[in-house]
Amino acid sequence: MAKHSKWSKPLRFGCLGVITLILVLSQVATSCISFSSTDREIDQYYEGLPEKPMSEVYEVDGYKMHYKVLDKGHQATLVFVHGTPGSWDAFKSYFKDSTYYNQAVIVAPDRPGFGKSSYGKPVASLERQCDLLAPILEKYPAPRILVGHSLGGPVVARMAMDHPDLVEGIVMLAPAIAPELEPEEDWFRVPMRWPIIEGLVPKVIRISNEEVIFLKEELELMLPLWADITDPSIVIQGEADNLVHPGNGPFADSMLINAPKEIIMLEGQNHFLPWNEYPLVKETVLKLLSELKAEAQTNEHP
Repeated sequence: MAKHSKWSKPLRFGCLGVITLILVLSQVATSCISFSSTDREIDQYYEGLPEKPMSEVYEVDGYKMHYKVLDKGHQATLVFVHGTPGSWDAFKSYFKDSTYYNQAVIVAPDRPGFGKSSYGKPVASLERQCDLLAPILEKYPAPRILVGHSLGGPVVARMAMDHPDLVEGIVMLAPAIAPELEPEEDWFRVPMRWPIIEGLVPKVIRISNEEVIFLKEELELMLPLWADITDPSIVIQGEADNLVHPGNGPFADSMLINAPKEIIMLEGQNHFLPWNEYPLVKETVLKLLSELKAEAQTNEHP
């Protein structure tokens, strides 16, 4: 009779527990949150409105990118970048606000691997994500403000580092930017990549996992680049955020050494700032837009 190690039974039950937890969490997440609306749902959402966003697509080295845009010809651009998982429609309500689209071109891309941007082919490299998104900024007029939520936060920061000529200001909402504050989640993220489990996890969660699992390394690569940001930078962070550590606010304050900056810490607020703090986000973005427009006008007519 084969002998069994005293650890074999706990190990089997431990692996089973991890698998069960992964499946439960992924199913709960996908059942409670819609990460992307169908075209029909979007048509219904904007039905009867005088203005609605249009879809645009382009390719970079064979990689297909998609974004929504509402362009009334204004000489300014606001780009809203979603987190993970997600798609452009995380900001769909922003396209309904005439205060936004009567002052600037409004853009919301599907980040690489999500929505209609080569869905299912995520890009872990934040540098590469920015290279894929850069053609949007090249197409639309300055001043350009990038607003990033959650994992969209480090994306807009990296854009300001790598493409300073395409960015005039950034606003980060509950951004995951401090590598030392990233949670240790390999215990369930690594098993999610195992073939035996991978096929049981909803695809959108697997896509998200492929960028989150490498996020700490990507944030470490950004550490020496923070000094390169010179554009006005604003961070809004909830102190009760249980998805992104509230310490990311003070981290930004310590790293943005060459940028005009404002760090807004919200007592009792959670992670979902684009929706829970819509008036504050709007006030913050439009104030920055007004300041950048005034500065541009002064530089044009000194």
